Amino acid sequence: MARKDIEQLIQVYFDANFEADAAKIASVLHEQAHVYGHDDIGALVDMDKSSFVALIDSLSPHPEVPRQDELISLDFIGDHAAVARVSIRVENIIYTDTLNFMYLDGKWGIVSKIYSGVPV
Repeated sequence: MARKDIEQLIQVYFDANFEADAAKIASVLHEQAHVYGHDDIGALVDMDKSSFVALIDSLSPHPEVPRQDELISLDFIGDHAAVARVSIRVENIIYTDTLNFMYLDGKWGIVSKIYSGVPV
């Protein structure tokens, strides 16, 4: 059951990124979630949920860009934690994301994300 729940959240995550849908991305993130990556000069980027949702909201869907998303792996760490590695295309960048899920308050959600992107 947990695997199916997380796979459904990952599908919403894929849809949210492709559609640039802030409400959808917010729905899969835990309230205290953080997103980590690096900027153009290699400095750490640390966004809380509201900052990441605002970033997604600032994007525009690009229907001419082919949709590319893939669940690479999903592993459970006990009964209340899981790690997924996914690949997504946002505009002209292919991102590899590591999504950390926890089961809190009766539901699964992303508590942290680490990303790295490569231009297409």
